[in-house]
Amino acid sequence: MKKGLIGILLIAFFVSLLGLSPERANAASVSITNGTDWVDTAGNPINANSGNILQIGSTYYLYGEHAVNGTFDSVNVYTSTDLKNWTFKNAILTKNSAAELNSSKIERPKVIYNASTGKYVLWAHYENGTDYGLARVAVATSSTPDGNFSYQGSFRPLDYESRDMTVFVDTNGTGYLISASRKNGGANDTMAVFQMNASYTGVTTFVGWLFENAYREAPAVVKKGSRYYLFTSQASGWYPNQGAYATATSMTGTWSALTNFGNPSAFGTQIHDIATITGSSGTSYIYMADRWNPLNLSDHKHIWLPLTLNDTAGTATLEWYTTWSFDAATGVVTTPSLLNHAQGKTATASSVASGSAASNANDGNYTNSWAASSSTWPAWWQVDLGSVKTITEVDISWFMYKGSEGYYKYKIEISNDGSTYSTLDLTGNTRYGFTTDAVHFTARYVRINMVTAVLFNNPNNWYTPTLHEVKLLGPSTAEATGYSTFASYNFPTYSIRHSNFAARIDPNVSPAGDSQFRVVPGLASSSGVSLESVNYPGYFLKRNSSNKIVLEAFADTTAYKADATFLIASGWADSSKISLQSYSQPGYYIRHYNYVLQLDQITSSSAATTKSDATFTRTNF
Repeated sequence: MKKGLIGILLIAFFVSLLGLSPERANAASVSITNGTDWVDTAGNPINANSGNILQIGSTYYLYGEHAVNGTFDSVNVYTSTDLKNWTFKNAILTKNSAAELNSSKIERPKVIYNASTGKYVLWAHYENGTDYGLARVAVATSSTPDGNFSYQGSFRPLDYESRDMTVFVDTNGTGYLISASRKNGGANDTMAVFQMNASYTGVTTFVGWLFENAYREAPAVVKKGSRYYLFTSQASGWYPNQGAYATATSMTGTWSALTNFGNPSAFGTQIHDIATITGSSGTSYIYMADRWNPLNLSDHKHIWLPLTLNDTAGTATLEWYTTWSFDAATGVVTTPSLLNHAQGKTATASSVASGSAASNANDGNYTNSWAASSSTWPAWWQVDLGSVKTITEVDISWFMYKGSEGYYKYKIEISNDGSTYSTLDLTGNTRYGFTTDAVHFTARYVRINMVTAVLFNNPNNWYTPTLHEVKLLGPSTAEATGYSTFASYNFPTYSIRHSNFAARIDPNVSPAGDSQFRVVPGLASSSGVSLESVNYPGYFLKRNSSNKIVLEAFADTTAYKADATFLIASGWADSSKISLQSYSQPGYYIRHYNYVLQLDQITSSSAATTKSDATFTRTNF
């Protein structure tokens, strides 16, 4: 795991461990939202980083480490019956549990159960509080899964260096330690595999070396059928990188060559374990990972993704989902039905390097890429969706160069006619390798405008603008393919329009797109509607803090969605017309006053003029 852990989260092998004979939990399907801050049932952050889960009966125990200012504070345990709602139980090991823990690093803790001794055994990577020179493992034991663990000490296994590590208990009861070690002179240059003793408190045998001189870390092991899968990351500090896996039919080898999984940054993550969910309807595998922000290590996110293991072919497939669901009782994973509307559509770019066609960035293959013909910035890449599509998520796999990682400052530019574009400004981005942006627009053309890249170790941007893959996700059917106009009831030649992002009524609107709006299901509630500008796709009419109506770019917040949602009601002045009631301010309606749109409270006793000002004729196209 990356050095100096801070943070949050979880998870590992999730099996019937050697005589525990667990019952199935009475769980229901729960929704996982990646990239969010998870909290426990008391509303506090889940401080259980890079750990694992044990199932005992119908209860799941989540273990993980908590650091403060880069040094060890505690290994915590949480319990759950559905794998989403976690209750804090205990700090099972703390900096006060032993003198050598007072100033230390305890990373990637894993708890396993020993059926022959009845003990729960904790393994972790141990270092002093200032550097990574010790390269040890630490061991602690307990008679209960959530009691205080007794610290057994730290050591180098058989005198080999051990940094990022994991432990694995095979179905025959044999325990293994897998560590990032040193063979040829470089820290973490080669992985080492050890067999544990009968009590799982030490190692007895050096099994062998893996991935010599490949500089792999963050190991995680899962077994499906008769095949073992070993997942690792590259060693690149706090920066994400390409994950890879190898397979074998025995933990002692021979292991296959490494094969990449996911996208070139493992979707901006580093793996820490695989959960095996066996339920009444099948078995699912969950990729558990950390997402680090190299610019702010306290800004840690946990990422869980469904992992597909094909035991016949010996392959593993990982895809990104911002939200997805699983049911621990049935073992069923449900992924969203959004379509990638960009894939295979006509792509163009500001320039194209030889062999790097623009179509490479939307061909569904993360190993291909579009690259510009030079390192000149800014540069752009565009896709023509062929017809109007509704897009709710933009996922971009960016180029990074190991050892000189950079993040992109970019804009998403959107158009219905390929001439006039609105802009979603993402130049404040600091995410490396992979970005996923919640958006909401209905349009035909989408352009990624790459303004520059910022290299963490170099003030000069020498990158060539490059995209591995752009995915534009949305429902299969566009929310609205036409548009509506809204004419004032008492000024019939005046229509609602936006002007310099303020909403008002005017006659003879030019350009006409300023008065044309797609009427889509309400962003906050499908019982209402939201009004998206035709010539500023992704911009909606909404109330501001002064109750004025303005045009603003979509923001993925509860407040924005509520303020941009309106309920269609019978017109106050004429029931054959409409009035638009605010969703966030019930009883308040859009009306024009001195030609400017605002929200005002309107009741049956309001003046006739006020009612007329809040009544509109909707024309559909």
